[in-house]
Amino acid sequence: MGEKQKRQQKLQTIPQIPCIRVPLSADMSLLKDLTRGQQRYFYSIMRIYNSRPQWEALQTRYIHSLRHQQLLGYITQQEALACMLYLGDSTNKASAKEGLQRAIPWKASAMTRTWLPAVPVSVV
Repeated sequence: MGEKQKRQQKLQTIPQIPCIRVPLSADMSLLKDLTRGQQRYFYSIMRIYNSRPQWEALQTRYIHSLRHQQLLGYITQQEALACMLYLGDSTNKASAKEGLQRAIPWKASAMTRTWLPAVPVSVV
């Protein structure tokens, strides 16, 4: 009986490899011709390079900073609310822009920029 319990304890301590589940909301145009394993692998890479969690963490930090400044009396409640509304508006605009960029196909001619030469400023 003691050996059976030891074996069960060994089996319980074996780390489990987490199963990567590809959500239905994932960009299926990239994943449609791949096998299930390839989809999971590709999605794990997509998840690593997703900047959304860092963006949300930065927003949260900024909101906490605004609240702290308000509590200390550095800014008024109206100023804090105005900053939070501006942050929300810019986030919505960035999300809409991101959606448009995915819908528009990439064109090399549209992505190139011509820079104007720097004009020297004369000092008097």
